[in-house]
Amino acid sequence: MSRSSYSKFLVTTASLLILSGCVSTSDSTPANDNTNVSKLNSALAELVQDNSCTASFQCKVLEVGQRACGGPSRYVVYSTLHTQQENAEQLADQITEQETADNQTNGLTDCLPVLPVQALCIDQQCQSFELK
Repeated sequence: MSRSSYSKFLVTTASLLILSGCVSTSDSTPANDNTNVSKLNSALAELVQDNSCTASFQCKVLEVGQRACGGPSRYVVYSTLHTQQENAEQLADQITEQETADNQTNGLTDCLPVLPVQALCIDQQCQSFELK
């Protein structure tokens, strides 16, 4: 093997070894995480879409998600008249867990304040009002 061929061989081998160390071994990618959160958010929205009520005690507020700087990323108002509270809470918890993991992986992305809301039954629909 000539000296130049040997040098090319060493450079190629070294390059391959260095680049092979750059491959991610994680099954979780930001795109997959975002897709998972999107699916969970869609499932929650579908679950709580019927906000009809007869009294304000049927209207509940869920804290959903986790901002990188703390606190929920949003609030969801729903009616217990047509939505199983346990199912809604489980989905909200799954979204919160996923967003918490995303925040740890991706770092600080959003720290805009999210104001708490109160839910009231008005015109036979659960509605949210920001608390100031």
